[in-house]
Amino acid sequence: MRFIYIGLYEKDPYINAMKHLTSKSNSSFLVNKCDLFKAMFSDNKIPIPETDEVILEIERYAFTSNNITYAVTGNTLGYWNFFPAKEPFGTIPVWGFANVLFSRNKNISEGDRYYGYFPMSNYLKVIPEKVNAFSFIDDSSHRKGLPSVYNYYLKIPKGFDKSSDYHPLIRPLFLTSFLNYFFLKDENFFDCDQIILTSASSKTALSLAFLLSKNKSVDKKKIIGITAKKNIEFLSKIKFYDKVLLYADAEKKLNVSKSIIVDFAGNSDYLVKLNEYLGSFLKYVCLIGLADWSSKTDFKSIPNSKFFFAPNHAEGRYRKMGVKKTTLLADSLMKEFIMKIKDYIELKYVSKSKEIHELYLNSLKGKIDPSKGYMVQLSK
Repeated sequence: MRFIYIGLYEKDPYINAMKHLTSKSNSSFLVNKCDLFKAMFSDNKIPIPETDEVILEIERYAFTSNNITYAVTGNTLGYWNFFPAKEPFGTIPVWGFANVLFSRNKNISEGDRYYGYFPMSNYLKVIPEKVNAFSFIDDSSHRKGLPSVYNYYLKIPKGFDKSSDYHPLIRPLFLTSFLNYFFLKDENFFDCDQIILTSASSKTALSLAFLLSKNKSVDKKKIIGITAKKNIEFLSKIKFYDKVLLYADAEKKLNVSKSIIVDFAGNSDYLVKLNEYLGSFLKYVCLIGLADWSSKTDFKSIPNSKFFFAPNHAEGRYRKMGVKKTTLLADSLMKEFIMKIKDYIELKYVSKSKEIHELYLNSLKGKIDPSKGYMVQLSK
């Protein structure tokens, strides 16, 4: 009898899967929420799935200045709440791909691959709801009150080629700029003559510059980029801007005409300078990024400025255009954008803990080459 019991035990797929899971370690990159320069890796057990739950093994994800914005605004906008960690640490969310390692959900198959929002970890437990052939939503209790756009996981068809790695790198940033473009258009661009983009070499700024350039014959707005000297050559190759100016002397070379600023840098001190230079000609300041997050001036002191929270605008766009039409248009434009920039942005892969830590710190300090797109490779 004992022999039969052991045989059944060894053939039970659930028991064998539990053995497999408990033999692995879930390594997570954690950031001190009180001091972003303090970060470390922490190894923990993989959570054991209950009925209807799924374990995703994170394959690879993109890391950009957008992820620094998540960290900087983690408390105010709730980004730390997606993947909670033990205080005072937080987990920065990232966009990437994962494979279903183990499923106790009858609608999710092991081996399926998904694109979505993940922690900087090896594994994630989710509770799939509203499962269909294309996607599911994570119904974990701590995520229910958070913006739904971040809880949506898209199934990736088999045979998706390597160029798909541009998607986690570009897609979240492009969608922000896509929503921002239509917001500005709905507002008739605040009756401006020129649109000024700070941190002009960032991928989010490039996405907006592409949309503005593509529609320039209709919108009739001059597109101005402001950047650091080291990025001038890179931007001159892409040619989305009518004029590119340096941070050091932009105030001297910028035409004083009706303007809006779309700020991707987050340097409030610099925005004050531009406001003083343009005066009443500055009609609106749209705050999107926080790549340069160490400036001292309170953003609230900058006249006509407002933070652009993409999830809220996504809900509004869906109501106005419809979810299907919005999604198809955004995807079509994103693919066109990727085809235009992929020859100028090289994918770079990192995998070791030291490399990931260095990538994070360099991004935090703003020391990232815009001609590189960084992917963290965890599993194959």
